[in-house]
Amino acid sequence: MTGSSDNSAASQPDGDERRARPLLRDIFDQAYQVAYPLLDPQQYTHTAGSTHFLRVVLHDAFPNLHQQDISILSVSIERVFRERSRAENQ
Repeated sequence: MTGSSDNSAASQPDGDERRARPLLRDIFDQAYQVAYPLLDPQQYTHTAGSTHFLRVVLHDAFPNLHQQDISILSVSIERVFRERSRAENQ
């Protein structure tokens, strides 16, 4: 999820997909666009509740997702944002 389009990294040695929730991968880019303003320090001031607020915003944008999927998605989005920010600052 670091921007690489290499699908072989997501496959097990036998070629099977290792992810249990392919829907999350399908909506990741859209969810990242929804979450980006909350993660960008120039657009939003982070507070202690910002992680919770991110999950609320994701739930509002994707109301059919299970709460566990919202949690997985929010953690993934935060991680990708940090990695991309680090890469841009190097």
